[in-house]
Amino acid sequence: MRKFRILMGLGKRRQFEAEMNDELQFHLEARVEDLIRSGVEPAEARRRARIEFGSVERAKEECRDSSGWWWADELRRNLAFGLRILRRNPVFTLSAIATLGLCIGVNTAVFSLVDAVLLRPLPYPEPDRLAVVATRYQSPSGESVQTGQDGRGWELIREQATFLERAVFSAWATGVNLSVGDSAEHVREQRVGAGFFSVLGVDPLAGREFTPDEDAAGGPAVTVLSHGLARRLFGEAAAAVGEVIQLRGEPQEIIGVMPAGFDSGTSAELWTPLRPSTSGEGQGTNYQVLARLPEGMTLEQAQARLAALGGRLHEVRQLSPEVSVQLQLVALQESQTESVRPSLAAIWAAVGLVLLLGCVNIAGLLMARLGWRRREIATRLALGGGRGAVLRQLLTEGLVLAVGGGLAGIAFASLGQEALEWLARDGLGVSQTLELDGRALAFTALVALATSLLFGLVPALQASRTDLRESFAESDSRSATGGGRLWPRRLLVVTQVAGVVVLLMASGLVLRTVAGLRGLSPGFDPRGAVTARISLHDSRYGTRDAVQRLIQASLQEIRGAPGVEAAGVGLTLPYERALNMVFQPVGEDSGDDVKLTNLFWVTPGYSEALGMTLLRGRWLSEADGPESAAVVLVNRAFARRYFPDQEALGRQISVSDGARQIVGIVGDVQVLPSWGEFGPLGEVPAVYMPLAQASDGFLRLVHTWFSPAFVVRSRRSPQEVAQLVEQAVASRDPGMPLFSIRSMEEIMAGSWARQQTQAILLGALAGLALLLAAVGIWGLIANSVLERRREMGIRIALGATLWNAVGVVALPGVRLTLAGIAIGGVAAYWLLSLIEHLVWGVRLADPLTFAAVAGILLLTAALASLAPSLRIVRLDPSTTLRE
Repeated sequence: MRKFRILMGLGKRRQFEAEMNDELQFHLEARVEDLIRSGVEPAEARRRARIEFGSVERAKEECRDSSGWWWADELRRNLAFGLRILRRNPVFTLSAIATLGLCIGVNTAVFSLVDAVLLRPLPYPEPDRLAVVATRYQSPSGESVQTGQDGRGWELIREQATFLERAVFSAWATGVNLSVGDSAEHVREQRVGAGFFSVLGVDPLAGREFTPDEDAAGGPAVTVLSHGLARRLFGEAAAAVGEVIQLRGEPQEIIGVMPAGFDSGTSAELWTPLRPSTSGEGQGTNYQVLARLPEGMTLEQAQARLAALGGRLHEVRQLSPEVSVQLQLVALQESQTESVRPSLAAIWAAVGLVLLLGCVNIAGLLMARLGWRRREIATRLALGGGRGAVLRQLLTEGLVLAVGGGLAGIAFASLGQEALEWLARDGLGVSQTLELDGRALAFTALVALATSLLFGLVPALQASRTDLRESFAESDSRSATGGGRLWPRRLLVVTQVAGVVVLLMASGLVLRTVAGLRGLSPGFDPRGAVTARISLHDSRYGTRDAVQRLIQASLQEIRGAPGVEAAGVGLTLPYERALNMVFQPVGEDSGDDVKLTNLFWVTPGYSEALGMTLLRGRWLSEADGPESAAVVLVNRAFARRYFPDQEALGRQISVSDGARQIVGIVGDVQVLPSWGEFGPLGEVPAVYMPLAQASDGFLRLVHTWFSPAFVVRSRRSPQEVAQLVEQAVASRDPGMPLFSIRSMEEIMAGSWARQQTQAILLGALAGLALLLAAVGIWGLIANSVLERRREMGIRIALGATLWNAVGVVALPGVRLTLAGIAIGGVAAYWLLSLIEHLVWGVRLADPLTFAAVAGILLLTAALASLAPSLRIVRLDPSTTLRE
């Protein structure tokens, strides 16, 4: 046979096929003539020639293979045939595409969130060279890593780590008062050291950044604005440079404006010099150090050079000999996403599991369809089609479904993206905008391709191993009833159920965590309590007397308003993070034992406005002034922790500015702990000191970080209370804006917003997985009913009741579910440790949650099995026997 060396393109296919047919016919006729010349009859000669020649179709396939473009032609034919097959089964096709669309859609939407927060490079030049200098502590009690540095640590890094570009900064933004002309507003300020922007690699759009002289104590009052704030205040960004604004009650010259879209990681609207020191704020680890690695230096190499400074750091911090300390580098992106990374990782893993379960679901449906296509596949094999060709055909059909599912997934993702962005912003604190951009679409394409292999490979392999003799010998009604062919589908159902157990357990544990947090006793009465904040990080309020004049006069007006039952002001509120400080019981020598407590300054009326409970002693009063004895209140957690065997009332403790006597013990309130092992909320030891007895230096320090809050208990609406507080403050200081006006119920809800968001997302994914499992069980039982129709008719004709027949068909679904629950329970025991950080107040191996999950799955399996099994009730035994 002559070899074909024609380069076959799509446009030459017909010519190629015609020439190939002519060539094959020529060889066949030539053999017939040879046999006739040898004396064989023409009919017999033609029969022998065809036998010797073999399968014409196989010869054609070999010719196509030799062309080099055989795969394109085969792909075209497989696609065309696959589309025809799928069009003939619209219910199956639409169901499969909808299932894949949902699974791919949630994966695409969550990928856009994960990509925006964790995967996409930070918007700075060469972000992989940016890091934060952290400190690793090792002691007999354990190991910890902190990114905070104190003033001495910063000085050591600045003087010794000269191989790094470095700058100090404060890692959070705080609210401050800004005035331009007669208007005043509240803006977010971040304090950064000289060189901070240059280390990031971002130059101001207009003007310049801070110099070392401006970043030193007593330096000039200067500020750098964000592009958006400059446009809002002055119309044009460049026009802002050189202008003077009132910031924190003092004139500040604008020396620079950052480019549009610049974000330093805190959503700050302006930046001012940090002016680090080794006293006051610098005594604690309240700074962070940004570093840029030299070109060509890896993170490991830089850390090796930093490790040499560990001994010096141990010395300057005067640490205990049993504590070892070492400086190390943490990638900036890792540092910025540390709080949200575990939640996103858990959610991404959950959507990946849902996608896997969706693939298992469709694989089961495809395997069920193979029972009705066995004759078709056997015929193709008998006519000369190779097993590889059958395998490629079925995989192509899976690819068609995956493409449809991918397109549907993009539609579903776009529909749910806004809701996901809202949940991420309010529940996880994610500020990035989510977009279905090229990266998300590429991810969708890869997922669609991977799913086509995942759900198409097992059915395709099973079909390619079809036994021709068995397939042609079987009757139509028993085309797929063999037990050996049922076990793969049953195994898929068990796998689905096991995966659903893991997801339901995860969502159940997180849901119980939220329920536990919501069920905690707040320690006060939140009903009717409205709060509003002011910023006292202001040069006009640098003394206690100035703060008191503003607050006392405002409170006097508020308390005199109709409907107001109580009003007060405190440094922080329950269900929020509070100031923590070291204290010492007077007359006790605790050695190196550090005692910590939360510390609040409050006015008289604060506890009454919140509805707190006085257990023993008395409340703070107006008589507790600067000239009277220094007093404090402590909560029950403080008394139990630090005076477990003695009466705390009447004891003296040294906290803040000196010795103070405990005159009252109040009930515990829930706060967001910033130290100790208290969980996401906790009854943390707390000390309440009168504002009138706080020192000027203490107030200036704490108002740098915290904005005090008015608390008003009233029968009036929150809007009326907010207006009342605003008028009272504005009548004393028109340049003092209020912000964050919320009821205590809103503050409480915000404290568990992250856990609630996790529960919503995991619950939705678990619900989708449960639906997929129900569909899988339903499909298995429905197909079994069709396959065993004749068997059930015979059973009923021989005396079996209808309900007995229904039970015979439905019970396998329940049995498979029980097996899946058992396997899923074991898998959950090992896998749920990955979400341990999301769970609080409940054990990972919680029997109540597992029992609820098992009950839900068994009920779902029973309903999914019973619904298709009821078709047997309509079965006519006589008709079945005649068939």
